[in-house]
Amino acid sequence: MKGAIACGNKYTAEAAKEIFLAGGNAFDAICAAAFASGVCEAGLTSLGGGGFATIYQAQNGQKNVYDFFVNTPGLGLKSRPEKLDFYTVTIEFVGSKQDFNIGLASVAVPGTLKGLVTMQQELGSLPLREVVAPAVKFAREGFEVDEFQAYCFKLLTPIFTATEEIKEIFFPKGNPPQAGEKLKNPLLADFLENLPESMEDLYQGKTAEKLATIMKEGGGLLTVEDLKSYEVIKRKPLAFEFKNGRLLTNPPPSFGGPMVALSLKVFEELYKKSEFLAYEHVAALAKTLEVVHELREKIVKEDPTRALELLSRPLVTRGTTHMSTADSQGNLASLTMTFGEASGFVIPGTGIVLNNIMGEDDLHPRGFFADPPGIRIASMMAPSICFLNGRGIALGSGGSKRIRSAIFETIVNLSYFHLPAKEAVSAPRLHFDGEILQVEPGINKDVLEKLPYKVNIWPKKDLYFGGVHLVDDRFEGAGDERRAGVFLVV
Repeated sequence: MKGAIACGNKYTAEAAKEIFLAGGNAFDAICAAAFASGVCEAGLTSLGGGGFATIYQAQNGQKNVYDFFVNTPGLGLKSRPEKLDFYTVTIEFVGSKQDFNIGLASVAVPGTLKGLVTMQQELGSLPLREVVAPAVKFAREGFEVDEFQAYCFKLLTPIFTATEEIKEIFFPKGNPPQAGEKLKNPLLADFLENLPESMEDLYQGKTAEKLATIMKEGGGLLTVEDLKSYEVIKRKPLAFEFKNGRLLTNPPPSFGGPMVALSLKVFEELYKKSEFLAYEHVAALAKTLEVVHELREKIVKEDPTRALELLSRPLVTRGTTHMSTADSQGNLASLTMTFGEASGFVIPGTGIVLNNIMGEDDLHPRGFFADPPGIRIASMMAPSICFLNGRGIALGSGGSKRIRSAIFETIVNLSYFHLPAKEAVSAPRLHFDGEILQVEPGINKDVLEKLPYKVNIWPKKDLYFGGVHLVDDRFEGAGDERRAGVFLVV
């Protein structure tokens, strides 16, 4: 066996498979998967957003986080446009709804493309052209929309019909594409085929100038200076030891990783031994989610690094996709990327959809546009590597505010109840939204009635509760059914 991948799309998995068969390592494979997801998971992500990757190099024991998340825009602007292109759309999920802001002013400085190229060139063993080849093929020859992507496109209809450019690529018939319908993105195929030169043009060439002009004339904030100054940052992961294992995750300035660690800390103090999904288990989960929600509201308005202080003392008194890879050398990679929900705009001449991360309220707790330009925005994303029971596990999730809940609960399932990967991922999830405990079906109603919360039981499992994709160094793993999960061993 050469390697394994868990992700949320068959084309994303196919890209990794091709690279493993070509002799690539886990880092080549995850980059190939990420490029492919930017083509074929267009309802969840793009190369015009941001992300993070947590990696473990087995040969030398190196552990790093590649931070290629977005920056606040506006470097070089003497003053903001009098009228910003920034407005609200409402996305209706099966059991809830959520407001997002889109338009040119919702676009943050994109980092995904530069992050993937940087990581592949530093850690990969194959030429970049070979790693992007599957994505080029899917973009040029077309890919079939699956049921999950069709659902995502339907949810995001107000965004994917916001401009003619995005509508022409993804809604070519004027309506959300149906499952089985084929989409092509030839401009993106050309762009990827010409990497890394095309990337340089996007960050400091004519494409950068065209994009900046559109922003200036249309009420956006992104500038040429923003693109030229953007850098991928390598950080040491946040390492957290808990009773049943060790977690390596995304550190500050992002708060997703610290929130997962805090959740494990709180649960460890609350939980008393019980059967899986018994009252003691569910009550400890629910209380943990409530406590960490309240702590997050206090922490992120001030300083995400404060989360680290809390780990040393007692505590109890959105369009996002993830992929994980492992190879036969023991290397592990966990990568999460997002474009928010998309801004409704495409970078001219590239087929790349721009993000709306400046419009996500949970990432701007001090208010929209409160931070100066050139600042790395904090994130909920927490691609992680866990060491449990003698095995290394790469895992992470999409899901906006539910990311920390999904990862934390999956780790609990693995470490406290020793569930197999598929069952650990598939088990019903909870999320506390500040007022209501949102609950997936599968938990005994008698247990839920004893909880001191207002409870909303969803009719079925849903992408609202995240999408955890995990693999381990024994080539066991699972893709999350909530997000068209695929697990593949090569």
